[in-house]
Amino acid sequence: IVRLMAENILIECGYNVITAENGRDGVEIFRKNHSSIDAVLLDMAMPGMSGKEVFIELKKINPDVKVLLASGFRQDYRVDEALRLGITGFIQKPYSLGELSKKIKEIAEVS
Repeated sequence: IVRLMAENILIECGYNVITAENGRDGVEIFRKNHSSIDAVLLDMAMPGMSGKEVFIELKKINPDVKVLLASGFRQDYRVDEALRLGITGFIQKPYSLGELSKKIKEIAEVS
């Protein structure tokens, strides 16, 4: 439900969206399409792999990957640790259409 909601919000904002069922699928999709992906939205808790684990794999494919991490947890030590690894930004769930759109735009523009 959360993935579908985020997908709908981003499509509504004019983004082309590719979704994955779980972290492992996300890594494979990124491996095949990374040259056309401007930003990645990961959740802290995902099936198969955590957002942090997926991010580590994405960095191996493209060290400059731009990632927005979402979590229902407050920004705690787990989120801080992921941000120290180089995740570009964080958004607290639940988020609104405006909040997600703004955050994705911000991280996609980071050079």
